[in-house]
Amino acid sequence: MINISIFKKNSQIVTIEVVGHSGYAESGKDIVCSAVSSITETAALGLENVLNLAADIVVDEKTPLLKIDLSALSASEIKKAQTIMQTAYLGLKEVASGYKKYIKIKEK
Repeated sequence: MINISIFKKNSQIVTIEVVGHSGYAESGKDIVCSAVSSITETAALGLENVLNLAADIVVDEKTPLLKIDLSALSASEIKKAQTIMQTAYLGLKEVASGYKKYIKIKEK
């Protein structure tokens, strides 16, 4: 199961944390893991390379974990990042709606 936590502050997404494997298929053929990874990794790239924000991005392939944390950024930088963070969240919710047995999303 992939567990996704969305942390909000003042209705803005400040952290997206993705932990675990979906178990949908074997490694390399798991379309659920692939979809979630693509969404979150693209969001991280957009924050760093398009918006030039120094988001705290943690990737641990052993766990597996991908975490995008904006909490150390200024309020204006967090606001600037919301289009990417909200879009990633919508994409993750859409994948989760089709694969409820494999993905769980919690808002905190």
